[in-house]
Amino acid sequence: MSTKANEGKDLDIGEMYTKSELFLEKNKTPVTIAVVAVLVIVGGLLGYRKFVSEPRAKEAQEMIWKAQYYFEIDSLDRALNGDGNYLGFAQVADEFGSTTTGNLAKFYIAVINHQKGDYETALQYYKEADLGDDVLRVMATGNQGDVLVELDRPAEAATQFMKAADMVKSDYTTPMFLMKAGIVYQQQNDWKNAAKCFERIAADYPGSPDANTAKKYAARAKAMAG
Repeated sequence: MSTKANEGKDLDIGEMYTKSELFLEKNKTPVTIAVVAVLVIVGGLLGYRKFVSEPRAKEAQEMIWKAQYYFEIDSLDRALNGDGNYLGFAQVADEFGSTTTGNLAKFYIAVINHQKGDYETALQYYKEADLGDDVLRVMATGNQGDVLVELDRPAEAATQFMKAADMVKSDYTTPMFLMKAGIVYQQQNDWKNAAKCFERIAADYPGSPDANTAKKYAARAKAMAG
């Protein structure tokens, strides 16, 4: 995993598999007034960005590195709450929540709570994390599905897995989340949708590690669908 906030995409997303696999992403004056108003607004936004937003973003990046370090060495309590000298993800998210780094901190909070088994909190923070990076955005969406499986809400879980699979076309995340969705559909005896998921993996992602398994599952799901 990266030790820099702007390198969030380097997170080892392969470690984020959970047991869902086993459970088998407006005239002259008015116009003049309007133009002036727009310029004032734009100027204000630019000023905010230059003098407030950008410095806060830089400050946030400088604050998060120690929490990332603790996360990498599996010291999750320190990563979450800090060590007395450096902020943890919870404080970074609270103080810099509107920044890119603040949103990354929310993602980390979700992952930590996910690992600790606090699924409701994990779900909340996965939803709140407004991530610009495609990989993390997809993972936050798909991980909501994993949490929903743990909360025994399989229909919602399947919806999140399908959303994650379709957010960004990827040889890694798309078949992974299609497989998860298919497994959940299968467990719910929704054989038609299960077959669709498995057939997409086999047809569109033949190089996926799940391709051969998907073919077998697709055949069974089609037979069961009748």
